[in-house]
Amino acid sequence: MVEAVKENLCINKIVGSKTFQINVQGDTIIPDTKPDILSEISANGNVCIYKKEVMEDKIRLDGNVNIYLMYLADTEEGRIRGCSSTIDFTEILDFPGVNPKMVLDENIEIKKIECKVLNGRKVSFNVFLEVNVNVSSNENEEIVKEINNVDDIQLQITPLQMNSLVGQNSSKAYAKESVIIENTDTIAEILNTDFNIINKDTKVSYNKVLAKADISVKILYLTDEGRLKKVEETIPVMGFIDVIGVSEDNLCDVKYKLKNIVVKPNSKEEHSIYVEIELEIFCNVYENKDIDIIQDMYSPSKNLSFEETKVSTLINMKNSNDTINVRDRVQLDDIDHTNICDVSVTPTVTEKNVLDR
Repeated sequence: MVEAVKENLCINKIVGSKTFQINVQGDTIIPDTKPDILSEISANGNVCIYKKEVMEDKIRLDGNVNIYLMYLADTEEGRIRGCSSTIDFTEILDFPGVNPKMVLDENIEIKKIECKVLNGRKVSFNVFLEVNVNVSSNENEEIVKEINNVDDIQLQITPLQMNSLVGQNSSKAYAKESVIIENTDTIAEILNTDFNIINKDTKVSYNKVLAKADISVKILYLTDEGRLKKVEETIPVMGFIDVIGVSEDNLCDVKYKLKNIVVKPNSKEEHSIYVEIELEIFCNVYENKDIDIIQDMYSPSKNLSFEETKVSTLINMKNSNDTINVRDRVQLDDIDHTNICDVSVTPTVTEKNVLDR
């Protein structure tokens, strides 16, 4: 009788990855306290997913898009004005092969916002979103390590470093700050906001992962005197994620997801803007394991046969980041003796490849 020595691994199986294009539409009414709109100058925004769900052969995403519209007012002075709007959306997307026991990881971004002026008081928005979705399943797999009781067996073995899942969990975190502006400024309205999560770091304590980061906040606003101003601030955020059995040797894959954003001016006397950001911090913890995969076996004294199982999972996983500087010169006419108030950039990755180095 052949005796097989087996090892049990918790494997994060990759069920599938897909990219979806979502179109979100909505109208907004210019408040009575603001002048009529003559034409659009720019429309920018932020997107948040506050609920997600894996169903049978489908996934569901609930979120909203916070839009900031800068427009030319229909007045004799033709001044720049602004207004904001929030469009809620629910999307049910087909994803064959998934079920409620699986884990969903999504990344969503705004690709373009189209604005159409319906009349002086009403504006229609058309928001194009791109969603990258990964669905995985956590399962225990037995891997044959050794064959005993056969003296003349020959094995073809391939060494492999596999990422065995220690655990995963999530936690909510909040970043709150009053961003100070110049004492000479009185805010008429906020024209645009931009948020980026930077300086990510993790530390491991007893059965917990401490996730720390900074949120880079940029706000473009209009003063009562009609001046366009910009303020920048860095807000720290941290959260504890419970993961049983985590150790300092483990690899912590941490992701931050925006769930809700509040930006509003404080009282005029305070000369500041209140910012509140709700995030969900997701953490997958992996243990690197060196295992030997039996590819083939032979024995002249035994009639041996075995079956292979194909599993899609993570191997040789590492945390790495780099900064890439992209420079270009754009020719614009009729901008002499003027100031650039704000620049909005949307990077687009058209192709990704894994290269050997």
